[in-house]
Amino acid sequence: IFAIISAAVIGFLTGSRRSYEGTSDRAGYQQSLRAVFSLLTREIRSAGCDPAESGVDRFPLADADALRCVMDLDGDGNTADVSPDEDITYTFQAGDGELRRTTVSGDQTILRGVQAVTFSYFDGDGNLLAALPLSAADRREVRFVGITIAGETPHGEPVTYSTRVLVRNG
Repeated sequence: IFAIISAAVIGFLTGSRRSYEGTSDRAGYQQSLRAVFSLLTREIRSAGCDPAESGVDRFPLADADALRCVMDLDGDGNTADVSPDEDITYTFQAGDGELRRTTVSGDQTILRGVQAVTFSYFDGDGNLLAALPLSAADRREVRFVGITIAGETPHGEPVTYSTRVLVRNG
């Protein structure tokens, strides 16, 4: 009887531990995704900030798996500043499963375990601008940027987040 009860308790504890680890992994990955979305949202909303009116092209690159945001946050007419970062490129490296953020300071992996990153672009009426990479004329029409990131927790559980960001400047 003791052996049966012990086996049941050990089985329950093992299952509970696996469940806890899975929930913990998912929560950690979701937290990382939220931080990345917060950063992306802030920088997309700031793209095109041009108080010196120097002709900043807010999205010099707008493709399905890459987005470049340019802004003049300090108003000096120069977008090559390091602090704050004013020229930022996000790229999805499918082979590595990484989302990278590149600035004048260098290249940084901001999210691992990524299966897909998709940027989509919409005009002021909500129409999808589908001819990617976007031409200069289409980039000027962008009012919303859609972002979808699909990833996987360390234990293989799929996680997908999506959002649409309003572009303030333009």
